Amino acid sequence: MIKLKTLIKESTQSDKLSSEINRAISRIDDSMSYVDFAHAVGKVLKDEYGSHNYELFIKELRKKL
Repeated sequence: MIKLKTLIKESTQSDKLSSEINRAISRIDDSMSYVDFAHAVGKVLKDEYGSHNYELFIKELRKKL
């Protein structure tokens, strides 16, 4: 049950974040290239999360795609 609550919370957070990301992209450039988007995500990872999370992030991203 705890795991289910954690998954629901993560889903709610990721849904909210994805909505905010979409809004931000629309405000900046609604036809943003995947290259610019990838560079921006890479910069956030590098500047805010640290290299110890790179592989975990890529692994999780691949699961979602």
